[in-house]
Parts: sequence; C-alpha cells; structure tokens
Amino acid sequence: MPYELKLPEGLKKAGWKVKIRDAERLEDPHVTIMRKCDVWRLSLRTCSLLELGRVWRQIDESVRAAIKAECEALKAAWNARYPKNPISSKNDDESD
Repeated sequence: MPYELKLPEGLKKAGWKVKIRDAERLEDPHVTIMRKCDVWRLSLRTCSLLELGRVWRQIDESVRAAIKAECEALKAAWNARYPKNPISSKNDDESD
C-alpha cells in the first residue's frame, strides 16, 4: 500500500495527492505529486523535479508547503519502504 502524505481537505477535493508509490524500489528515491491527470516526481535526494519541462511553480503553493514541512517524514517513509535503496548511504556522507 503506498504511503500518502495527508493534505488539507480543500487540496484533496481539488485533486491533489502526494504519494510514495509501491514497486518503485529501483528508481531514484522520489515522491509522486498528482493533480487529476498531471504528475510530477520530486527527488528526495536533490529536491528537484525529475521530468524535463516540469517546474516547481506548477504545483499549488499549499502542496509545496506541505511537502517542505513533511520532508523528513517523506524521507523516513521511503527508507522504511525501500531499505535497499535509501535516500543516503554511508558513501554519500563521506567526502574526499
């Protein structure tokens, strides 16, 4: 079952959803942002959108604020769901 970020009722009624979907264990860690048929994928490593042509301002300001406020919870949810593909690893933290 996918992890879904709880959004205020008004955003849900407007068609917004933010999820970590199932069966994405081999992909770059990301959260999927949806509004009706529109989809954006936001990297949890770089905080950038993964699709060319998609921009952060296309996403409702309140949805963006909810994602920013719950960023650590989203990262924890990804790591719990996909422990073999964590957001960061020991190698990421080491500097030369």
